[in-house]
Amino acid sequence: MSKFDKLFDARGAGKGSGKKGTAAAKKGGGKAQAAEAESRRRGRPSGKRSDPDYVGFTTYIRKDTHHDVKLALLQEKEGRELSELVEELLTNWLKSKSKK
Repeated sequence: MSKFDKLFDARGAGKGSGKKGTAAAKKGGGKAQAAEAESRRRGRPSGKRSDPDYVGFTTYIRKDTHHDVKLALLQEKEGRELSELVEELLTNWLKSKSKK
């Protein structure tokens, strides 16, 4: 018998003896809520890299410019990413080219 067996036994006892189900389902939340909770994907949400509407590209800018832009984005406190700023700037540039 391990010195940790009591900890594992105590932890397992609070889980309902191995029965599946969420706390919401046990409180009368119904089967739909339990199914929804179990169908949620684990881990990170998919990002732009796996989105077929986005394409990655490499560009070169000066270190100082990169640093200053990232700092300014952090100071905005809007949670905007550098890629979103680049998208906005390029879209506006395209719009200005089509007006001429």
